[in-house]
Amino acid sequence: MGIVDRRPVPGVIRAIDTLTDPDYTDAFEIDTSGAKPRSPEQWARAIFEDAPTAMRWFLLLGWRAGLGLRLGPLRSPDHVQGWDILDRAANSVTLELHSWSLTCHLVFWLDDTKLVFSSSVRYDRKIGAVIWRPASIIHRRIVPYLLQNAVYRLVS
Repeated sequence: MGIVDRRPVPGVIRAIDTLTDPDYTDAFEIDTSGAKPRSPEQWARAIFEDAPTAMRWFLLLGWRAGLGLRLGPLRSPDHVQGWDILDRAANSVTLELHSWSLTCHLVFWLDDTKLVFSSSVRYDRKIGAVIWRPASIIHRRIVPYLLQNAVYRLVS
């Protein structure tokens, strides 16, 4: 447990995610078999809202200043760390944010033994590609940390 695998976006998530024509997609999977049962939304909240304080501030700064994403309230029934809850289902929750150049979706999909965190980004303007490409490098390093941190806290 605690090993994060980067893999192609599973078909079940492609069917759930409503973002049309994404320019970037990825998915990370982690074993959650040792944790108490939680909903996908509870996992999303644990990953973002319960992350270490310095990481939460780093994420907020990156989302707002780096990507220009327009965050909602940080903690509310309709938002997870500022991300709009677009859809809730038994096995998934989909989050969405926009900027003037990007649209971003995060899908958290859960089965009995694993959690898959998928990201989709669409460049709404050409500059979106310029902004996202370097940010995606940081993204691919931070997501495994966030998943491992949440599983460690929720299993221990």
